[in-house]
Amino acid sequence: MATRLHLRSVVLGFLVLLSVQSCYSRNIPQVLQSLDERSNSTEPTEPMQGWTDGPNTRGTLDIIWSSVFTIFLCSWSVLCVQVPAVNEDDMVLFRRKLYLFILGIAGPEFTLLLAMGQFMFARRSFKAFRASNRESNRPEWTMNHSFFADMGGFLLKAPDMPAFPIDGLQIHYLVTNGYLEYPTLDKRTIGDRNKTDTLVRVITIFQTLWFTINCIARTTQHLALTTLELTALAFIPCTLATTFCWANKPADVSRPIILEITTPISTILLKAGSAASQPYRNTPLDFVSRQEWSWSLYWQFWRSFLRGMHIIFYPRVRPIPRFPNDNFPEPGPWGLLAFFFFSTGYASIFLAGWNFVFATQKEQTLWRIASLASMAAMVVTWITDTVVFRMLPGIRRETKRSLQRASSGFAPSSSPSSSLSPNLEVEKAVDSQGHDNSHGQTQTKKLWFAQTAVGRRIYRVANFLRNTSSDKDPEYTVPLRALLPVTFSGVLYLICRSYLLVEDFVGLRSLPKSAYDMVDWAGMIPHLCGTV
Repeated sequence: MATRLHLRSVVLGFLVLLSVQSCYSRNIPQVLQSLDERSNSTEPTEPMQGWTDGPNTRGTLDIIWSSVFTIFLCSWSVLCVQVPAVNEDDMVLFRRKLYLFILGIAGPEFTLLLAMGQFMFARRSFKAFRASNRESNRPEWTMNHSFFADMGGFLLKAPDMPAFPIDGLQIHYLVTNGYLEYPTLDKRTIGDRNKTDTLVRVITIFQTLWFTINCIARTTQHLALTTLELTALAFIPCTLATTFCWANKPADVSRPIILEITTPISTILLKAGSAASQPYRNTPLDFVSRQEWSWSLYWQFWRSFLRGMHIIFYPRVRPIPRFPNDNFPEPGPWGLLAFFFFSTGYASIFLAGWNFVFATQKEQTLWRIASLASMAAMVVTWITDTVVFRMLPGIRRETKRSLQRASSGFAPSSSPSSSLSPNLEVEKAVDSQGHDNSHGQTQTKKLWFAQTAVGRRIYRVANFLRNTSSDKDPEYTVPLRALLPVTFSGVLYLICRSYLLVEDFVGLRSLPKSAYDMVDWAGMIPHLCGTV
């Protein structure tokens, strides 16, 4: 009897231990939720398993991290800001870089246009030095030298004026005219001042390459792509083009090099003649290399609004102690064509989300409208700029020449009225020949309207809008027929871009199921799947 009781105690204890182990081996919350389904389980331990691949899914945080990280690298790592003034610290340099970063987030075309213009401007001084150095034994002048000079790496110190920065073309002018000795700065010294983080750029290249391959693979396997990933993908072409244009430009140079001359600036200006007779905008040597064009005029107008928000890009003293970071040199015809290709390509990528699945039908409609509107705004801007600044001036010149050839007695007058505008001269010539007298009546009506109270107010506002520079520099005067459409298109573009950025994150609340699936890389190689 005692033996049987002892045996029963052992069996009972074993069963108690078995039940305790079974309780610990189960997921407690699941046990509470499905107690009836698991009450009959007698499996004491989970089966053992060897090497196992991770789940073929990704989370929302993974999507956000990869996309935001790609956008950040594309917008930050490519930036090469100008050399700060002598009395400025690194924090000022960081703040200006942050301003450009924000503008680059709003539109990477802004950074690309800066890079293309500065690249073409650097090539001008590079070619000038290469042509003049053929006849002398001077050291080589490279694109690194041109970029270093154009970003404010050289300060000119003259006896009669505070030190001010000079670009590559101005250095070439001073050297060829005997005012300045040829700079003996070699390429290695410029490289020592360059603080470009090569590792960051390498990471950017690999990240953008991997991100692009991943997005292409998702589309080939019919996996959903999010709008945030589409936006990050749109940044990549502009980033690669910007990196190419700024490949020879040093980054984060904090101190310039001083170049001294013994000839006073006043003497240099006097010998330059009428070319240097006008007041300067940046430095006394503006007459050598200053060249305003349509986009620099637009930016001068838009910059007045940034001044109202206390975002100052431009130095307030003259001569300027540094070159501003929003310097827009003209990229030339081929550069403009390339910029048009990249900018329209950037806008067209958002149209690829036309048939994406959104959380609501309204969001899909708004995405389509914003994508189309941003593309339309860019096309309208290009058409307006081309017609007003490139086609109309040529048409007016040809019209004037035709009228001069048709009328043997007509010659341009040297009276004050002849300095009004070429268009007005042509119109007066037409009236003098009796071919068309309607414009004279139109001009009379305009003069009458300008003398009224309403007309004076309208003309006052129009004159203010044509030139919003603080000193009313005549070089910054822009026609309203170009300024108003381009400004309207720019505002529309910013509104559409803002909505697209907001929708990128709002749309993550509800995505198609396939958006969380990972790419089956083995499936992209047939022989690995046994389908050969």
